[in-house]
Amino acid sequence: METSASKIGTEEEKQLIQLTLNHYLEGRPVIDVERMRKAFHPDAYIRTIIDGKLVQWTLTAYLDLVAKATIQECQPEVLSYTWDGDTGSAQVQLTFDTFRFIDRFNLVKLDGKWLIMDKVSYRQELQ
Repeated sequence: METSASKIGTEEEKQLIQLTLNHYLEGRPVIDVERMRKAFHPDAYIRTIIDGKLVQWTLTAYLDLVAKATIQECQPEVLSYTWDGDTGSAQVQLTFDTFRFIDRFNLVKLDGKWLIMDKVSYRQELQ
């Protein structure tokens, strides 16, 4: 049975997760690396497949790459998220003019904050 206390806790968790996702989704289109950094655990890894091979970066290396990117018009969107206790997952996308990134995150809650522990990304070309 869901009580008002559990509803309040659920809404609070949703807001905390959305805050983390928004740091990423609002920081990435404008290349605000420091805002993006707030979304990630310092030991996070970012992974993707390029030309059939797994490529991965530490958070620092990934943010260095993002800092060199060109600012482009982008539509960020949270597709879904869920959590159990202090772990969770989320799926978001960033849609640019000619491609979109579909990102899957594993999340952890530490010291009252949700953080992206790792990101697996797929780049989809748009036609």
